[in-house]
Amino acid sequence: MRLSRSPSIFALGLVLVACGEKTPADASATATDPGTGAGESTAQSGSSGPASATDDATGNGTTAGGSNSATEGGSTSGPTATSEPVGSSTAADDTVNFIVEPDGGVAGQCDPTVQDCPRGEKCTAVSDMRGEPWGVNVCVQVQGDSQVGDPCDIENGKYTGIDNCDVGLICLLTDDEGKGGACVEFCDVESKCPETGAKCVVYNDGSLPICLVDCDPLIQDCPEGQACYNSAGDNFVCFKESAMPGEGGPGSECTYINQCQKGSFCANPALVEGCSAESGCCTPYCSVMEGDAPCQPMEDCEPFFVPGMAPPGYEDVGVCAIPE
Repeated sequence: MRLSRSPSIFALGLVLVACGEKTPADASATATDPGTGAGESTAQSGSSGPASATDDATGNGTTAGGSNSATEGGSTSGPTATSEPVGSSTAADDTVNFIVEPDGGVAGQCDPTVQDCPRGEKCTAVSDMRGEPWGVNVCVQVQGDSQVGDPCDIENGKYTGIDNCDVGLICLLTDDEGKGGACVEFCDVESKCPETGAKCVVYNDGSLPICLVDCDPLIQDCPEGQACYNSAGDNFVCFKESAMPGEGGPGSECTYINQCQKGSFCANPALVEGCSAESGCCTPYCSVMEGDAPCQPMEDCEPFFVPGMAPPGYEDVGVCAIPE
């Protein structure tokens, strides 16, 4: 899955990608956060951190929004949600089909935070273009009643939205075929997570407002197979690791936040030694108190948050970056 980044001192924008759920990094300060609980019904929150690369759709990841403290700009990644109402989608990994009703209207566009679909259907996120991550919200037939944390699979590819999770949930953290995932709660209309009490983060242009567990990027205290990534709203949340062996190391190109190895951040290319990519490059998180040990020779351990603006418990979080 792809996640899009949220802006911070170093971060640009975030996108989530499904297993590999990678998230394209964004280079601007204000992007929508995939993690915010409103299926990116435009719930936005700012976060700080090193500038990320460019945002991507959440199809294979999600884009997160937020404000960047270090880098101004802010862009959102992920497919742009259509302004037209969407009908029941039968898209597999293809363009979403907008179903025209007999009366000439277009049915199906919906809001996952309120679940405003007809009885027997649920509002979820799907890809609006082949090869892209989630980008629009549509009504699909309910296929099962699996609850938060239960195992789930997605039919016909990981971005179709056709899964066995109950209303108000979406199957995420799957492999590339949409198998072996877990049901994740959508945020409610108040950007809260009543079922789990988790963090509401919004990705992929608002189409993916989801509830994810918070974490510590220095400790990397997420479940096996997941890593702690920066999201919007000054949040760090657990999401599926998508870096393959040998990928995502310091200086490696990244397009999505979870394309970097566990313990690393997808930063603005200007901040990473030896980075020639246009999108962004991976760089390690570091402890401000412990210094520059994990960093490359030209880099220092720079505070992830603007001094005095770090959320409680995250004051020591830093990222290896070339001093500006």
